[in-house]
Amino acid sequence: MKSVLRKILNHLETELVCYQELSDNYDVQKEVLIKNKHDELQEIDNKFTMLYNKITKLNGLRKTLFNELKSGVEKLSDVVAIAKQEESPHAERLEEMMEQFKQIKSNLERKRYVNFELLKNGVTITDKKLGIIIEAITPQGSIYNRRGKNKDLKDISVSTIDKEV
Repeated sequence: MKSVLRKILNHLETELVCYQELSDNYDVQKEVLIKNKHDELQEIDNKFTMLYNKITKLNGLRKTLFNELKSGVEKLSDVVAIAKQEESPHAERLEEMMEQFKQIKSNLERKRYVNFELLKNGVTITDKKLGIIIEAITPQGSIYNRRGKNKDLKDISVSTIDKEV
């Protein structure tokens, strides 16, 4: 039992390192989004993909270790309860790790939300810039309908002087 708990502790430490790396990548992504560096964004996305694959594999291994401890165990809180029942010296460290996982989860959720909002704002700004460009290249005479009222700019198609002539 103690050797399985030790394996679980080692594995959880590896997972914490991966999640911390994920958190660091969210920080880098935020800076890249703020500074509008498109080339670096692709590199960050590749790192996210690699980390996702690594964390998925670690998740499977963790489930195997939890089942090795006791069949049907899926949560870290269950492992902590088992360690306390067995009066294991690892129980305290497992509780500390459970708190660390809670903190890093909330940090990751917050960082992911902030980065998502930055991406949404970027799309909105790009959309507005595109609208300005379309409005600038549309001849001003075609903005009016037959009754002399302004048309909605969404209904205007892009035309060039060559088409008008």
